[in-house]
Amino acid sequence: MLPHPPPSRHVLVCVNERDPASPLGTGCGARGEALYASLKDLVTSRGAQRDVWITRTHCLGICPRAGATCVTLDASGERRVLSGVERADAQALLLPDPAHEERIATAELLDLLRDLEELQAGKVIDLARRLRPGLTDEDIRNPHDFPELADPDWHYADGVLTGIQSVRSAIAARARRRSAENRER
Repeated sequence: MLPHPPPSRHVLVCVNERDPASPLGTGCGARGEALYASLKDLVTSRGAQRDVWITRTHCLGICPRAGATCVTLDASGERRVLSGVERADAQALLLPDPAHEERIATAELLDLLRDLEELQAGKVIDLARRLRPGLTDEDIRNPHDFPELADPDWHYADGVLTGIQSVRSAIAARARRRSAENRER
């Protein structure tokens, strides 16, 4: 058995055909097959067969009156179930979801800021300990208790740390606000 890297996007397309007398409807059938063919053509024309997978499947649980039902899976694990998808929607299915892309970019930015914060916090404590050996993280939160920390270089380093923390906090708050707004839509 050989592992394979997952695709950046996997689209499952219902091509299930039901008996016309079924109370659930006729299924996606030919509409799903047409959508599947359009998606395969788009992926092939872009040379993205290894990165975007298109798979025929049987019933996905929703039988729309028009179009077909699809499930999109992104590399991040995000899943969307869409019904009534027409051939004209094929291009949009292959494009990344802007809200998802924004969440990924925000998470990467917050990770970077966390790394910068850790680096700068290390510089602040190292400089403080050069000025007065034995200081703890808690001690430097109260610099007015230690006259040695009146040093302008230490204040500059501590100010940079505070700036990084402020930016990280503001971006995290913005992300929470945007997430709440998206849930309300």
